[in-house]
Amino acid sequence: MKKYLLILTGLLAFGVAPALAGKVHYPPSVTGKKARKQIRHLLFVEMLEKDKKAVYDTYGYTPHRIRINAAGQVTERWTYYEAGLQFTFDKDSNLVEEHEIKVERRRDWVYQK
Repeated sequence: MKKYLLILTGLLAFGVAPALAGKVHYPPSVTGKKARKQIRHLLFVEMLEKDKKAVYDTYGYTPHRIRINAAGQVTERWTYYEAGLQFTFDKDSNLVEEHEIKVERRRDWVYQK
């Protein structure tokens, strides 16, 4: 009887301890195309490094990113239309080129009152 009581007490301690701790770990489960897309977007910032990270910290996220593989060289071009800037990075996230482009004022009506 003591043996069963001791086993039951141990099982209750292991079962109740995580509930009392307030933090229960659930393993991540990503299913579906939409969920994978959201996870990639959330992890995008964590994977940035070097000059890409500095540009992201200064100007923020841009959906206008193009990855080009031409003649064996991989480059990535980020365009910020509202700031009028375009950045080109090499495959190691180093800034290769920065140049100004014409600023697009397509959304001026949003700021008018």
